[in-house]
Amino acid sequence: MKTKLLLASLLAFTVTQTVLSQTDENGYTQVNLTTGPQYANRVFFDLSANNIVSQPATGWDIAFYRNSAMDFGVKVNDATNVLTYQVSADPAAFDTVTPADKASWGEPLYNPDQTDRIQDGAFDAATLLPASGLNFGWGSYDIVTHKVNGKVVFVLEYGTTYYKFFINEYAAGYTFKYAKWNGTSWDATQTRTIANGTDDAFFNYFSFDTGAKVPNLEPAKANWDLMFTRYYTFYANIMMYKLSGVIQSPNVTVAKVQPETQAVSTFTAPAATAYSKNITTIGHSWKPTTGVYEDIVYYIKEGTKYYRLYFTSNGGASTGNMYFKYKDITSLLAVADFGKKGTFGIYPNPTKEDKKVNILFDVKEAASKKGSVEIFDFSGKKVYETSIANQSGFSAQEVDLNRLSSGTYLVKIIYGGQTETKKLIVK
Repeated sequence: MKTKLLLASLLAFTVTQTVLSQTDENGYTQVNLTTGPQYANRVFFDLSANNIVSQPATGWDIAFYRNSAMDFGVKVNDATNVLTYQVSADPAAFDTVTPADKASWGEPLYNPDQTDRIQDGAFDAATLLPASGLNFGWGSYDIVTHKVNGKVVFVLEYGTTYYKFFINEYAAGYTFKYAKWNGTSWDATQTRTIANGTDDAFFNYFSFDTGAKVPNLEPAKANWDLMFTRYYTFYANIMMYKLSGVIQSPNVTVAKVQPETQAVSTFTAPAATAYSKNITTIGHSWKPTTGVYEDIVYYIKEGTKYYRLYFTSNGGASTGNMYFKYKDITSLLAVADFGKKGTFGIYPNPTKEDKKVNILFDVKEAASKKGSVEIFDFSGKKVYETSIANQSGFSAQEVDLNRLSSGTYLVKIIYGGQTETKKLIVK
């Protein structure tokens, strides 16, 4: 038992590093981030704090989503050599299944990588239950008890080691059971309950080796934007393949732009509709087999801030190095904050020769009535006006200012009882 506790302590070891803020001639910070040889670590990066948190990638087997009492998701650890099989939609099969049945289990399940939901896992991808609004992969929702009751039996294969696994129920936490195959029979069944708890992280983690929750395997939800790790994808539309790359936090949206010159001080930000919550928008798209693509740039929106990022080096499995540069471009987009109500931005500012600008709205909280955008020249004359819908969401409106003379104007935004005025230069 002492050995297991020591192992759990070592596996939960965390290295936190604040990146030195050395900027290049274009104002970009160079980040030399490594996951270690053979991608031994998961590394979390916080854009606003310029901070790295590195932890061992292994040491856990199951991750239980705990961010909401009304949502759930269960993932396997892609960093381990695990294959997840759905065995039967009859819970009684937990008592009868053996590795000798493997030929009947079908293809293994994987954590989805093409999803907007970081919580989606291999167990949620089970397909044995009939299609229904109440069936969710491994279980079914009970409208009376408001619990998700387990239905599907799984087997996890680690080379020559097998675990049978069944999630009994979810209700603000997970109750599950498992047993290890000892070569001739199953060891005694173990039952555990892991409550959502108060940890300020997206997941709770469980280890078969220790039979317990593994703490401190993830920074607080607000303290990371990008996770450098390994994940499976349907590579080249041929086969499932484990790659290394980037998974984004639910707190950010990302727009990939290609082709675009990377090392520049001026640029054109993508339209609001280009930003995606897909967890692998960055993924492995920045790197071929060796090196990096030199014409890909990522724009990242995190709260009221915007960042521009591109990769500079890919060390591959021998080093696990994933080097990149990034820059806070919020001020360049002239973004103003309306507190709880939302944000707006003007881009480009100054305008380009075509005198067209985009007014970006990210409304967090709907107001009781519509807002407005007004543009004035320096004599106080109103030269343009439009309305902002009183509904939440992210939108962009292109404004053609060709009829205006070159000069400086004032843009006045009124929304939710608040007013913000910004200077706009028309070339």
